[in-house]
Amino acid sequence: DGWLYEHPTSAMRRAELGVRGTAGTAGLVVYFFGNQGAGSAQANIDRWVGQFKNADGTPITASKPVTSKIAGLEVTQVEVSGTYMGGMGAGAPDTQGQPGQRMIAAIVDTPKGPFYFKFLGADKVVVENRKAFEGLLASMKASK
Repeated sequence: DGWLYEHPTSAMRRAELGVRGTAGTAGLVVYFFGNQGAGSAQANIDRWVGQFKNADGTPITASKPVTSKIAGLEVTQVEVSGTYMGGMGAGAPDTQGQPGQRMIAAIVDTPKGPFYFKFLGADKVVVENRKAFEGLLASMKASK
């Protein structure tokens, strides 16, 4: 409940969902690149965490990945909060960044290749919807 489907804005995106909360909005994007993936799990996590800064402008160093199994699939997750400095995509990155942001990201290794889940937005909105994101991951099943 509360998640709104959005038409994916690029061919790299398999799904996009949005959610509103008491403090703004957050979005969930699911990426899939086939068997080749998009680099190692650690390289992706390093890049995602590197998109955030502490309030004083220093790099985030406390976010550590956690790996678990869901439906027999390896899932690596990382959570980071702070000032979001932007990421890949069209247009120049925002040099000022957006303070008060949070991202929960997961990489799910499947036999067909890894799926990448990025849940990003206003800190409070992501926290308010954490259980919904966790429920989505818990609902996964390995295809035969």
